[in-house]
Amino acid sequence: MRSPLIVLAVLAVLLAPSPVVAAPAPPEPLTRQQLLTLEDYVVVYPDVRNPSRGVHRSPVFAPRGCDDQGVAVRGSSRIQGGLSVTSRRRSVSLIDQNLVRFDSVRQARDLVKRYRDFSKRCVGDVDTDDGEGGDVLLKNRAWFPPVVGDESAGMLIGWFSRGAVDWRRVLVVRTGRTVSVLDVSFTDVRPPQRGVLALGRLAVDRVR
Repeated sequence: MRSPLIVLAVLAVLLAPSPVVAAPAPPEPLTRQQLLTLEDYVVVYPDVRNPSRGVHRSPVFAPRGCDDQGVAVRGSSRIQGGLSVTSRRRSVSLIDQNLVRFDSVRQARDLVKRYRDFSKRCVGDVDTDDGEGGDVLLKNRAWFPPVVGDESAGMLIGWFSRGAVDWRRVLVVRTGRTVSVLDVSFTDVRPPQRGVLALGRLAVDRVR
């Protein structure tokens, strides 16, 4: 026959409340202090003319497969900064930076994967329009940048319309649950990789 003390001890174990597992802390909201600054841009592109910077709470429009229309990705927190300059031929004309913070690393990885898949599967020329009746030829080209931050991806797109040419080099960098999407446009020529990668490394330092 079991001892009453043993029975009581077993009952105490069975009836004890299960340990409470704390939920992960929600991510802190992104602020303008985590965006690249005007000084950061000028360090990388010292020849820009009349640079001005704007800040918005806009989502990033990421690739939707190989469609020429993106899908809005908002995450749990987002902020967007843009640099506009007086455009010159064969030089930087526009830079956009979107920061998106997610509830999990998996969600952040999924955003990076959209861009990586674009460069793997969507290379080629696409005939489309500019939304105003003008013909546009898109030249989608692959770009697999070296690793920046925890992981990175990229793509390169040429926009040919009405005799003008603009090239966009996009660098996507993940740091934990935060993703920075840098979109650098040049007139006439492809944006050199070196400057875009330099901005990507500065973006990592800002969110760490």
